[in-house]
Amino acid sequence: MFCRILTLLLLALPAHADTPKRSVIVFGDSITAGSALPASERGRVWVNLVEQAAAGTLKMINEGKGGRPSNSVGEFEKMLPQHSDADALVIALGMNDSRDITPVCVPKAVANLRGMIGKARQAQGAKFPILIVGPTNINKSALGPTKPIGDQREQKLRELGAAFSQLAKETGCHYVSLFGVVPHASLLKDGVHPDAAGNAAIASVMQKAIGGIFDH
Repeated sequence: MFCRILTLLLLALPAHADTPKRSVIVFGDSITAGSALPASERGRVWVNLVEQAAAGTLKMINEGKGGRPSNSVGEFEKMLPQHSDADALVIALGMNDSRDITPVCVPKAVANLRGMIGKARQAQGAKFPILIVGPTNINKSALGPTKPIGDQREQKLRELGAAFSQLAKETGCHYVSLFGVVPHASLLKDGVHPDAAGNAAIASVMQKAIGGIFDH
């Protein structure tokens, strides 16, 4: 009888029971935080969707904050000790930097991310997996105060993505671009923040990208 019960219990275990749960810090802005979603839909932010899809194998630590630019290295450094047991890091910034359409925008952002990468590896080790995320696209027709510079802001987002990709190569990080991932119909609120469907589109890409961190 005992053997039969034990067999039934083993069969009832999920297929991923032997897979260790890995924790992933996501340091980002309001798109990571989901703060622009209606209160009833906050649970559908892309970070949560990735964790749900992982079915118990991932713990996503949401360190998103509305309005955060890449010039948040101090905040980043203070955050790291709070998650010293994390298995990986995702840096998802750049959208707020794109408001600066001057030539210094991209070099400053790259320098800031380079600083974060250095501090993360100093704290977590040289082989600590890091995924850099290129910023999402915008819907220029739905922009608010920055609508007059919509074309220039979109160009900065493209440049930031390209520069972040190069930074990832130089520093041995992983990279994924989110530009073009969010449908324009999901950016009608303010041209920047995706609705629930837009978050689902991001989650689909990010799920694969985060999984790729641990495949190497």
